[in-house]
Amino acid sequence: MKKLYVYVDENGQDTKGKVFIVSVVVTGNERDELLEICEEFEDQSKKRKVKWRKSSYKSRLEYLSYIFSDKRFKGKLRYEIFKKIKLYDTATIEGISHAIKWHKPSNQFTTLIYVDGLAKTKRHDYGAMLRHLGIPTHKVQGVSKDESNALIRLADAIAGFMRDIADGQTGKIKELFIKGKEASILIEV
Repeated sequence: MKKLYVYVDENGQDTKGKVFIVSVVVTGNERDELLEICEEFEDQSKKRKVKWRKSSYKSRLEYLSYIFSDKRFKGKLRYEIFKKIKLYDTATIEGISHAIKWHKPSNQFTTLIYVDGLAKTKRHDYGAMLRHLGIPTHKVQGVSKDESNALIRLADAIAGFMRDIADGQTGKIKELFIKGKEASILIEV
């Protein structure tokens, strides 16, 4: 049975429902390789192990430029933008489901899902709701510190990046967005 490793972050609760972005990184058995690559790119770009908003503008762009130039990330970075929604958990669960269903394995699979900041009390609910939506879950786990895993940091970067796009930023951010979409690395679900 194939295992999918799913790393999730979100952005937009501060907009009070105006825009809410769910970012999902989906990997298979290449997970360890992608973890190493992300860590290398974090070092090369000087983004390091910090959240999107805490790193410099230059480092953020350089980091995602490396990611969007690497074919090993093709189809792995998925996001969904919700508008006029305040049911953040429901939106997050739907975003996870849509991201997994976008290109799920044709044979049997199970998922190990890691959600940034997910409280222990919500793990069971997320798992039950995902199973109801047809996603076989082996484990749903919260990650208390996104600094602890490079793929959670990547999900954070994509969520922050997509928030910048949703907020109307142009210039290099917009060029980078087009590059990620054209390379089929950044996928809207």
